[in-house]
Amino acid sequence: MAAFLTAILAFVIVICRYFESVKEWSQGDLDSRARLTALALSEPLKTLDFKAVEGAANRLANDGLRLRIVMGEKFTPPSGSRVSGGFFDSLNASDFGVEAYQWSAVSSGGFSIAVGRPSSETLRPFFSALVIAALAALTGMCAMGFVFFALYRQRVRIQQLKRLEKFRSDFIADVSHEIRTPLTGILGIVDILGDQLDSAKMPLLNLLKSSAGRLSQLVQQILDLSKMEQAADKLALHMREYDVSAIARDVAQTYGVKFHANESSGESGILLCDSQMITQALSNLVENAKRHSQTDEIFVECRATRSSIILAVEDHGVGIPSGHEERIFERFHRVDPSRAAETGGAGLGLAIVRSAAHLHGGNAIYKGVKPTGSRFEIILPRRGA
Repeated sequence: MAAFLTAILAFVIVICRYFESVKEWSQGDLDSRARLTALALSEPLKTLDFKAVEGAANRLANDGLRLRIVMGEKFTPPSGSRVSGGFFDSLNASDFGVEAYQWSAVSSGGFSIAVGRPSSETLRPFFSALVIAALAALTGMCAMGFVFFALYRQRVRIQQLKRLEKFRSDFIADVSHEIRTPLTGILGIVDILGDQLDSAKMPLLNLLKSSAGRLSQLVQQILDLSKMEQAADKLALHMREYDVSAIARDVAQTYGVKFHANESSGESGILLCDSQMITQALSNLVENAKRHSQTDEIFVECRATRSSIILAVEDHGVGIPSGHEERIFERFHRVDPSRAAETGGAGLGLAIVRSAAHLHGGNAIYKGVKPTGSRFEIILPRRGA
């Protein structure tokens, strides 16, 4: 409110200053016209050459000015309906008192030569500028109103999208929890039946167990992804300082793959992070490599730089076919859907990896390895770097 009143006060001051400037300009112009007219009529007035006086009056009239010549050295602006002491006046008697005039008078040879301009003509530029300023202000207010309205609608839309996203995330989490309970019961029954059925029925039981296991893994991945989304909204990360190199070494030992720590830079592997989330992301990469690469040449790498720590999982398997590089981190995207039943992948592992990296302010990327193979990197920036 105070800013609005200040703006109005500043606008009024500018208008008043412009009004004074217009009057000063008009008075200066009249002074110049009066001096030039007095100089031009100095000789005609001595000889009483009325024709020259009328010619000067007509020239001034073409510019909207009036000429008045009175005897004596003192000029008094005309008023009322009569001219007193007048020698020459281009004003009609009916014009007196009808409209105010701005005058400038110069004495010459016993006469006062005055040039006048109607006040309406003097203020015409002022009022024109005032109208333009008012239109500009109105246009600006309308534009600002439109912008604020658009921003308000966008804000409402964003809030609605956030509510829908939260509802979707909560719904998925709730449904996944409900599905996991009967799945646990199914897997338990399958284990019990495995000890009671004969060998002829075991293939069917194993198929049932495999399908239930895949479904259980899918549910768990959906829950993990939902948990990460909720952590992004609530910033509910368990951030502590951990040795990321030790986390990577533990994951490599757990899955029986090679580990390599690049310590040539001399930088520390300590980083503020959520160790459980980093472990899960790295584990997903190793599981994907073991599942899809069809090779035992898999290794985990940890490289520390001044600005970040890079965790990488590399294999020398079949690699990612061309055209899939940009989509492999999308949810439920699978390079070869026909192998889904064989490998058991649900297409959520890499989405979880990238979500974990984003929650730490970093990113997850894919790089091809020549001649064949894949390299996935999780880039974790250092705080303040």
